[in-house]
Amino acid sequence: MAQDILDQVYGCLIGGAAGDALGAPVEGWYYTEIREKYGRLTEMRPFNGGYCGGDPGSVTDDSTYRQYICYAIVQKGGRITPDDMAKVWLEKVNVKRLWLNESMTMDRLRIGMNPWDSGKGAPPCGCASMAMAPIGIINAGDPAQAYQDGFNIGFINQDDVNRNAAGTVAAAVAAAFLPDATVESVIAAMFAHSDFQMKRALELTMDLARESGTVDEFAEKFYARMLDWTWPQRGWKKERFFSGNSLEFVPVVPAILHLTNGDVNEGIIEGASFGRDCDTIGSIVGNIAGVLQGASAIREDWKASCEATNAAFFEDLEGDPNANFHSMAVRLVEALQKEQQAAEERAGCLRRILGSPS
Repeated sequence: MAQDILDQVYGCLIGGAAGDALGAPVEGWYYTEIREKYGRLTEMRPFNGGYCGGDPGSVTDDSTYRQYICYAIVQKGGRITPDDMAKVWLEKVNVKRLWLNESMTMDRLRIGMNPWDSGKGAPPCGCASMAMAPIGIINAGDPAQAYQDGFNIGFINQDDVNRNAAGTVAAAVAAAFLPDATVESVIAAMFAHSDFQMKRALELTMDLARESGTVDEFAEKFYARMLDWTWPQRGWKKERFFSGNSLEFVPVVPAILHLTNGDVNEGIIEGASFGRDCDTIGSIVGNIAGVLQGASAIREDWKASCEATNAAFFEDLEGDPNANFHSMAVRLVEALQKEQQAAEERAGCLRRILGSPS
């Protein structure tokens, strides 16, 4: 049980970073390869991903883009639009820290494309879904609005089901903040706030999870039946292929949450050890379970490693050597307080319009 709202918001950010850093060294592996070499990933390792990587605790583009979204929210002091996010892209985003899809997005924004649809025709990857947790934070307790905002922000750099999936992830995080939220209530929110493709993928995946007694049993079934073969990969081989499509990895998140009963540390380990796009799976599991249980429940060594190793990124983003995941969480709570004030003003306006008593 999380201690307070700051514990929840920090849990979301640092839990996501921990899952990202834990899974990054084995991204693209199959779960059988991970089992053979490591069993389960429990300790962070160094890695070199080309555009990301470094010492243990280093995050990938998942957490990097997530922090850019956080920054847009705290600068606005509340919910954001694609226009707000585009301003941060053009003023703050360092595409050398992000994947090629985001380099293409930056080019589109620089030549003046509308950020409300600059993701049109983008490669079918999860570069919006992976980072959408902050939209759930600023819409805490309102998964319907989180879905709409996530859908809109997702269209900056994604299209089609991957844009819709970004809304589904945001809705899940928002639902986790509700009083008495549980793993099953979060999963229900994901079903309620998804398009027909994602809902179908969620249903098929959760059927496998609910008929499995362990994550390994689920993984075996999922790899046999649910791997996405549509990724536009040159040199594709049917015996071993990769996909970063949200349609594959987003449904694995609720399955892991279900099979680990929402335990944040176990969930991060199982997500990061699942293979395929496992840094993203572990990261989103960490986002959601981090809200449900709070940062206080997350392993101290993971938190310390992520904070220390990514200090240079935060200084690059904010120009402050003391900026980190925790300070960003503090500022997001302040933005939520401004959202509360705006909601109260809106309620007062509606009372006047409707002639209702104060």
